[in-house]
Amino acid sequence: MSKMPMRAKAEMAAYGASAATLVYVPSMDALPAHATAAAVSGGCVWWLYRKVKTRDFRRTIRTAQRVLGPVTGGAVYAAAAIVPGRPWWEPAAALGWGALMTAALPVTRSTWTPPTDASATYPPGFRGLVMRLWDDAEVAPETRLENIEQTVSPQHPDFTADIVAPIGKPVPRIDLVDAAAAYGVPVACVAVDDIPGTGPGRLRLTVAPTTRRGGGSIEDMWADKVARPGGAIPGSEIVRVESFPATGDLPARGMVLAQVEPGEVARINHGQLCSAFGVEPEELRLVAESRGREALVTLYESAPLKASRRATRELLTLDAYGRYTIGTAHDGSDAKVHMQSAAGTLHGFLVGVTGSGKTVTLALMCAAWALAGLANWVTSARPDAQMSAVGRHIDRQGAGAIFTWWMLKAAIALMDIRGEINAEVGHDFSGHSPYPGLVLVLDEFNSLVGDERLGDEIAHMTDVLAREGRKFGIGIVFAGQSLNLSKLGGEASLRDQVQGGIGVVLRIASSSGGIAARQATGGLAGDVDLADIPDRFNQRMSLMDRMHGVTDDVPGDPTHGVGHTVTGSGATMMRSLYVHLPKDGSPDGLGEIFPEHGGINTLTDRETDALTELALWHDWTMPPPSKNDKGDGEDAALPPQFTGIGSFTPPAAKPKTRTVKDKILDVVDRQMTAKEIRQQVDAAAGTVRNALSDLVADGRLLQVDHGVYAPAGHHAATAQHDGQGQPQQPQLPEGVDGALVVEAADLIITSQFGSQSMVQRKLRVGFALAGRLLEALEQRGIVGPADGSKARDVLVTPNAQADVLRKLRADFALAADD
Repeated sequence: MSKMPMRAKAEMAAYGASAATLVYVPSMDALPAHATAAAVSGGCVWWLYRKVKTRDFRRTIRTAQRVLGPVTGGAVYAAAAIVPGRPWWEPAAALGWGALMTAALPVTRSTWTPPTDASATYPPGFRGLVMRLWDDAEVAPETRLENIEQTVSPQHPDFTADIVAPIGKPVPRIDLVDAAAAYGVPVACVAVDDIPGTGPGRLRLTVAPTTRRGGGSIEDMWADKVARPGGAIPGSEIVRVESFPATGDLPARGMVLAQVEPGEVARINHGQLCSAFGVEPEELRLVAESRGREALVTLYESAPLKASRRATRELLTLDAYGRYTIGTAHDGSDAKVHMQSAAGTLHGFLVGVTGSGKTVTLALMCAAWALAGLANWVTSARPDAQMSAVGRHIDRQGAGAIFTWWMLKAAIALMDIRGEINAEVGHDFSGHSPYPGLVLVLDEFNSLVGDERLGDEIAHMTDVLAREGRKFGIGIVFAGQSLNLSKLGGEASLRDQVQGGIGVVLRIASSSGGIAARQATGGLAGDVDLADIPDRFNQRMSLMDRMHGVTDDVPGDPTHGVGHTVTGSGATMMRSLYVHLPKDGSPDGLGEIFPEHGGINTLTDRETDALTELALWHDWTMPPPSKNDKGDGEDAALPPQFTGIGSFTPPAAKPKTRTVKDKILDVVDRQMTAKEIRQQVDAAAGTVRNALSDLVADGRLLQVDHGVYAPAGHHAATAQHDGQGQPQQPQLPEGVDGALVVEAADLIITSQFGSQSMVQRKLRVGFALAGRLLEALEQRGIVGPADGSKARDVLVTPNAQADVLRKLRADFALAADD
């Protein structure tokens, strides 16, 4: 009963109600009831008579089946109404009629038959299997297959069949993707055509996985459309054809392996190849790969890269071959890239337009480097909130040409420093070196080298590092929407250095295939043929559908992260792993992929100390020197000064100008009135008053009372409260928490050395965060103000360490140490 259609259930209920009516109503003197019964029965007889007049036997039989109930019920009603009284047979006749009509329900409803055992409805063998797969897939409900014939041989799955719709109905529109999925074959192997001499209620289905439409072999199609001169893969011939069913999330697929003549290299035109197989490039269902003289073509039932996989530390950790997983390949396998290139460098490149997933992929790379123990410096043309989030987990991160200039200067000087270490240990950089590998990321590289003042120097230093950095464990990763390496001295040398290492090409701006890829990567991708990546997965509407008025305004899914990994002369289509990296400042998921302990890989003490002596280890925001050594010219750019690998003359430290605020801070060493301060500071009274207000606002002085000031760490401030009598909550710079401030204070007071690089190394934090910690300690009077790259003065003696730390823990509501 649960499998019975609603229309059949309604008719059964009508028969029951009519049987109950026939028991009582005919014996009543109710003229309206008699007239209604006569009208219904007479109308049905007239309808049947009209069908007989058409001489359409099939429709006449169908109409007779449908009016059987009303006509026979009318006869029973008339007999009961004519006979006077209520004889015994009237109730029996009414109930018998109802039971008879219920039993004949499949006949009266010619479009429905009661369900039977499914195994008994299909014939044995190949015909039964084809029919069962068609019904199970529900490609076109209410249709059935007839005249099933195998077209090649009993050993081949190719067949034709007639798709038959119910009587009086046309065959609905067949989606070839659904039909192909029903039999696990590529879409190009399925066709639905008209049958000459029949109407729309019967169509011809052709499924030919080993032969193409029209009966020719796939070898013939390949020769006509793919291998011909000017074709998708000129001069190629098929070696093997395979088909695979769907497994898990991977859709069913067919694969063709082809090769060209020895001495030739397979060239693939992806657009032509899609046209030959009858698919649209925007569907991303056809993937072609070339390796030398071989080409592998894979055609999927649906796009295999629609789903993205979440990144984990395990995936980003190096395997036994020095590779980590950057994404998922189109065939469901892990898309891996090497940490080092074939030449032993840490170089690489990442290309993708805005919105292609470049920043997320770059975050994955930074996490993999961190998990491998490498230090990482990242620069870009302009500040970026997402990269700033990544910067909290790496050693140095900044933006702009000035930051980049200093970063490259420091890296070049580091080569000299590491050269000395290499001489001591007796080998160049390796996993056994006493210093970590260092990767420099130059994002938006074209903009950096295009800077009007510093671009040429940035290009020159980048070229030196790319060519000479391997021996010193320093790598360069170029990133951007496209790469223009014309300013670098050795493009061919760079290509040799980079190939085999990290190479990722996401969606690029042009749509001209492999030529655009070679241009976008500045030649770093070599001669690899890369398919275009659209901005959305989209099965483009055919012109025939548009002609018939079919509308489809549902956009496809975005293709963030879809692209290719490029290694040597090969490329693999993949989708990069996913990590939550919001644009609205909400919490990100970077903590799930960077090292679990939260430590940041940094340079060694020896390296940072040496860079500090060269005046190169600061926040890298001070302008580069603008005069030459002789002081000629007001704005003459200082040319690069290389006398050897990495040799560099740092700019002389400029004497710091003493401001009114500096003079006030030197004077105020106890509680003092504003008058006493003005007497000791050589400045106008109004200037001193304004400077005092600014210093209080900055937290560098405390205003004990009206016109009374004290140093920031003075004990008189311990009782300072807000307007409601509650202690004020200490204000901290962004990204700094109280526990880190306490650790930094403990470290600095114990060592009596206020060095930013020392705080960075000992606490395993980024250089920028170490600077913010020192600013917080300066506000509390623990260290003095910054003086270039010099260590800050420590204002608290070890004897007062316990009291200062206890107060800091109380301010930040931290538990006291045991």
